[in-house]
This record gives sequence, structure tokens and C-alpha cells, in this order.
Amino acid sequence: MARDTRTRIIEAALELFSERSYHEVSVEEIARKAGVSKGGLFHYFPSKYELAKAVFFHYLTQWERELGEVMEKADGPEERLRVLVGAMFDFVSQNQKLYRFFLEFYEESLKRGEWEEEWREMAERYLEMIEGLLRDAGVENPRVRAFLLVSLIDGFAFDYLLLDGNISVEEAKRETLRMVLCR
Repeated sequence: MARDTRTRIIEAALELFSERSYHEVSVEEIARKAGVSKGGLFHYFPSKYELAKAVFFHYLTQWERELGEVMEKADGPEERLRVLVGAMFDFVSQNQKLYRFFLEFYEESLKRGEWEEEWREMAERYLEMIEGLLRDAGVENPRVRAFLLVSLIDGFAFDYLLLDGNISVEEAKRETLRMVLCR
């Protein structure tokens, strides 16, 4: 039962954070949407920031699990890379408000001077996964290209949000794969 309440709170917060700015959403709103008291919410999460962190990890874990299932079905390393690049672009284009929340949460973490090690570990794990895919696909300089691919996606996300998505995501996927694979 306790897990159900915790999950309900996380899901309510995720919905609200993806609709409006992290700073605009109050703990009271989240509690109300989750059907718990404010004190009940604080029983599970000592602060709004800790709740935001739980939301981030909940969504990231879910996305990684779904992506892993799809990538397992892909035929060979190049197809796995294609699936990954597609998923990265689709995430940004289909979840613009949620991506904004992730950016806000990252900024909040930097302001607080908290969680730097966790961000670094997460980024390194992601980079190593992409590097492995590139290496398996026979791409030269897989570490550098993995870094550049991640940077390209981050830049795409920022500009896609800023420019209200006025570019073909399918074209961006094709061009990114062409550049990374040198074709």
C-alpha cells in the first residue's frame, strides 16, 4: 500500500511538472492531485526537490526499461543505434514540456550544489552505452562520436524547445545517423 501512495504522488507530480514550471507547481497542488495530505506527501518526500528527483528517476528508469526492450529486438548494432537515436529525438519532440522540467530540475540541482556526482555518473553511463553501440557498429573514434552525439541531441533539444519544433524530426534523425556513421 505504501508503494501505491508513493507512486501516486510521483505520477501526480510528473503530470503537474510537465504542464507548468517546477517553480510554479506547489506541494499543495501535488498532494491534492495525488489524493493525500501535504503531511502525507512529506512523509514520503522531505521536500519538493526530493520529490522532483524521484520523478526524474521514475521517468528515466521507465524510459530506459522501455528503450532496452525495443533495443533487444533490434537486429544488430547499427539497428540498435538507429533505435536509440530515434528514441532520443522522439523523446524531445513528443515530450517538450517534460523535457523542460528535466532542464529545470538540472538547473535547480546546480543552484543547490547537490547531486553533481549522480548527474556525472548518469551521463557517463549513457555515454558508455552509446560508445559501445558505436564500437559494435564499427565506427571510428566511438568515444568522441558518442560524446558528440549526446551533445548534438542536447543542443537539438534546447533549440527545438526554443524554436517551437520547427524542424523535421525525421530528417534530423536521418542526418544524425548519417553523420555519426560517416555515410
